[in-house]
Amino acid sequence: MPPLKRTIFYFVINAAFALMCVMNFFATKELKSSEPKWYFLSAHSYTKFSQIAAVSFGYRALLADAEYINMLQYYGSSKAAGGAHKDLLSYINAITDAEPDFTFAYTYGAAILAFNLKRYDEAVEVIKKGISYNPTFWKLRFYLGAIIYSRKGDTLKLTGLLEQAAGFSDHPAVVDRMLGNIYEVSKTPDFAARYWLKLLKTTNDTETKKYSAERLKLIIAAGKLKSPALILNNL
Repeated sequence: MPPLKRTIFYFVINAAFALMCVMNFFATKELKSSEPKWYFLSAHSYTKFSQIAAVSFGYRALLADAEYINMLQYYGSSKAAGGAHKDLLSYINAITDAEPDFTFAYTYGAAILAFNLKRYDEAVEVIKKGISYNPTFWKLRFYLGAIIYSRKGDTLKLTGLLEQAAGFSDHPAVVDRMLGNIYEVSKTPDFAARYWLKLLKTTNDTETKKYSAERLKLIIAAGKLKSPALILNNL
């Protein structure tokens, strides 16, 4: 190849490479600006190979969904229940490590840990992790307050927070059951029965529907209702 053609060839190659570098710089800058700060650099997200791969190839949300399904299967397992769901925190962390802004995983997981399993320290740990990655998501602080009041046994303040939580369209079903249990000890049998009846007819959660029916039967069987017809006629 003549010297002039060789020079032109090298110039074109170098110019193309420089253009690719410039384009890659601006593309990376644009991508980073469109994603949360934790997306590319999160210490929690590099604990397993699957997480590293998800970060590298951009399918963190898909991995988080898969981990969420794993958690539901684990929580519904009779074998896991026999072991008091000792590994539940690890399942919750697997979800939120993959996608730290999966806010429902924090509220749902913490509600189960605190209100069902009475593992308050782990529940607080989950909520604090959620707050660190989602500081503007105010519901996490709300749930933190509910967990603290539950641990302290402050029924009055806990009831108020749970009643507000029940007003959220995305609240975990465990909140409904927790609230009903409180009503049974803090309200009249008629009030508690009306609550369980309403929940039985409105909830889409299978476990809550079954639990509501069981609580209703027990309240009716106790014979303490002042107006049993109002309940029985609406069953």
